[in-house]
Amino acid sequence: MSGFGIVGARILTMAGDCTPAPADPDGIGVAEALAVRDDRIVAVGGAAEIRGEVGDGPVIDAGGRTILPGFIDVHTHVEMTALSRHVWTDVRGRNREEILQTVAREAAARPAGEWIIAQGTFGQDLPSRRDLDEAAPGHCVAVRWSMHKFVLNSAALSAAGLDPATVAPPGVRFQKDADGALNGVIEEGWDLLPVPDPDQATLSEALRETLAGYFLANGVTTVHEIGYTRAGIQALRRLAEDGQAPRLGVSLTVPPGHQPLVRIEDGAIPPFGPRLGSSRFWYHGFKIFMDGGRDGAFRSNGLGEKADRWGLLTRLYPTLTEELLRAAEAGIQVFVHAIGDLSQEIAVSAVERVHEAFPELDHRIRVEHFFNESTGTELLERLVAAGGLAVPNPGFVFAEPDDPALRLPPGAGKYALRTLLQVQGRVPGNSDTAGAQPFTTNPWFTMMCMLRLRNKNDVPVNEPERIGLAQALRAFTVDAAYATFAEEERGSLEPGKLADLAVIDRDPFEVPAADLDSIRTLATVIGGELAHGSWQDVGTAG
Repeated sequence: MSGFGIVGARILTMAGDCTPAPADPDGIGVAEALAVRDDRIVAVGGAAEIRGEVGDGPVIDAGGRTILPGFIDVHTHVEMTALSRHVWTDVRGRNREEILQTVAREAAARPAGEWIIAQGTFGQDLPSRRDLDEAAPGHCVAVRWSMHKFVLNSAALSAAGLDPATVAPPGVRFQKDADGALNGVIEEGWDLLPVPDPDQATLSEALRETLAGYFLANGVTTVHEIGYTRAGIQALRRLAEDGQAPRLGVSLTVPPGHQPLVRIEDGAIPPFGPRLGSSRFWYHGFKIFMDGGRDGAFRSNGLGEKADRWGLLTRLYPTLTEELLRAAEAGIQVFVHAIGDLSQEIAVSAVERVHEAFPELDHRIRVEHFFNESTGTELLERLVAAGGLAVPNPGFVFAEPDDPALRLPPGAGKYALRTLLQVQGRVPGNSDTAGAQPFTTNPWFTMMCMLRLRNKNDVPVNEPERIGLAQALRAFTVDAAYATFAEEERGSLEPGKLADLAVIDRDPFEVPAADLDSIRTLATVIGGELAHGSWQDVGTAG
């Protein structure tokens, strides 16, 4: 449809001024009809004015269906999630013996020497190197907790050229037994493994199915991918340009860090953003790793250990500052991965230096994972004052241990969303999954986590910091648009903005918080074109 209207709907425009009203008690903006021409919204309001805008175009009576702006995921790993579902072996939720049985079956079915990659999840009890040696002595085996931490068998260690004398690169750790032998557990070193890439046809189909089934099917119309391989990025580009994917903004990692694909050097920064791509696919920015994942975060409470047990810092303050300044000069947004308080201190200090050098620049440098753990607001207040953005991952609450004493770091506040809103005013929505928790690609799941702050066993994690549904909806719409410099184009349903929207089967304000992830998307529309579902499921055309 190049031009059409929808009437008889409950449209949550997300364009409200936050002022409650009888018809809009949550202050998010509510309308009953909208009109689309080409790829833009041309009118939002009542049925009469919409019919006038549509002219001879079809008008769909939605019969009271709820319509929202298309969701925006500001940070995810589509390619790794696709590999975990279509190329690697899923062992999430299985116990150690079941994993070993699975690995043994895979080994029996594959030629000797072939790699076996198994995807587990956070905190799972995975087999040891010796266990894997017995299960698959003639194969290279890697079992992943996440992309940040995994365990290898002896054949995989040998294939990667790793032995007790190998010096780990910056930001990487090889764990050892008491006798100094490698125990097979590697932190932040996935790129060291010579794992063969899948063929292009397999990769493309895995990406297509994952984007369709996990993003488009859940009303996600814009995805911000952290690039993994060049082949994967090119496959994503073709899918986006062929209309088989959400809008895709790809960011590239700067070494040292996972999947490094670009360097920040004098005269070497390519054009990014709208200058390099289209509205369906573009290169968005840089990602910089300051430290590792949960266990490799650079925290002050770990400095009493030997240096080889500290968090995995990749660079010092001067290096990060120089990188951020160069990116700022080029007009490129940067996402800084910083989990531990010490890495966050470095990141915030570097952002403050950028603000001093360019006081008028709207840089919106993001610190990913900021406020997953916190001991106060001083660092957050500094980041916000310097023009930066904290981007936590509320979906991670699902994997938090039941015992508060086992949560990292001891005594920290976890996912303090209410406090974050008070200081920053935004919680940019994201899934940040690389296969360990693919269900977080459903924004309704992550919003459920925001409203409940309970783990997978329904144990409360930080209930006083829960937020409301209206705030969670903003996270994946207006907040996400702002966090990616897209607020003029996406994030709300207003005249002049792109016609990216989702039609769902129920009013989310009438769904219990614990059931939010059961909401079904009937239609996902990108630029006025149907990308998922059917118009027949939405309503009747007249």
